[in-house]
Amino acid sequence: MYIIRICQKYFFISLFFVSSIVFADQSSITKDKIQNFYNAVVSIDSIVPDEARTSKSLGTVRQGSGVIIDQNNILTIGYIVIEASEIIIGLPDGKKIPGKLTGYDHSSGFGIVSPIIKTSLTPLKIGDSNKIELDDNLLILPSPNKGVGSVVKLVSRRPFIGWWEYLLENPIYTLPMNDSWAGSPLINHKGEILGIGSLFVADAALPGTLSPGNMFVPINLLRPILKDLIKYGRPKSGMKPYLGISTNDSNGEIIVTRVSKDGPSDKAGIRKNDIIKSVNGKQVNNIENFYRTIWNSGKIGVKIQLEIIRDKKKLNFKVKSVDRMDYFMKNKSY
Repeated sequence: MYIIRICQKYFFISLFFVSSIVFADQSSITKDKIQNFYNAVVSIDSIVPDEARTSKSLGTVRQGSGVIIDQNNILTIGYIVIEASEIIIGLPDGKKIPGKLTGYDHSSGFGIVSPIIKTSLTPLKIGDSNKIELDDNLLILPSPNKGVGSVVKLVSRRPFIGWWEYLLENPIYTLPMNDSWAGSPLINHKGEILGIGSLFVADAALPGTLSPGNMFVPINLLRPILKDLIKYGRPKSGMKPYLGISTNDSNGEIIVTRVSKDGPSDKAGIRKNDIIKSVNGKQVNNIENFYRTIWNSGKIGVKIQLEIIRDKKKLNFKVKSVDRMDYFMKNKSY
């Protein structure tokens, strides 16, 4: 009953929130502007082989949206297209054309997709994700083939920590929720791209507070790596050591929930349900501290010493880190 009351409370708050947006100043976002913005939004459908590293966790059929950023390239969220053997781009005029994965960055989550055949593309400008005010009307624009666009507000900026060796320092959290977030651009009234849709989150407004919304990867993370992604398929610097391990933290303990098959941790002997106590002799008690300690240990290839508890016994392992891109199945575009 208590949970129902909380849900009812936030349902009415959401109704009030949406209404306030509808009756806000409409001069900044017009129907004609939105139609022009949609000319740069595409759908993306991918097929991933069964043997791909990410097939079990992300599935073999993936779909979402993307936004055109120049005459040759489309920006999306990388999990839609990583390890894909087939990518189909749905253009605004209804045509469907084959695409390829041009670049991927695990640290941000961005993926760059490009048409295989020569195609006329209409891009949107890349904006400044540091210049978003709480009162700004923002647009989430999935491809019409994938979902319905919506007007949202920024509600918070705070770190996001993912169990898949992923940490974003300053992502964008928005309300109300849009169901078709994957790869959808977050756009301001000028038509500038501010972020790319990554996740649904239950507590967008405040950690632990029921406020269903979305998390967007800030576009400013793309600026320093865009040229490398297009030219080399990955960033040439700043890549983090990868261990191939999924974790959860509970009551001050870091518990291994999954070990990636044939990854560095698997080869070293780490197992599911191991409890990680220290990294290179430094005590760790939450996932954020765990990640930062690993990433501050050196460049890709550095050996990480993990002290773990298994069956109430202390064990030590040395895990040789790798470049995550080398662990993934290579795309035909590479």
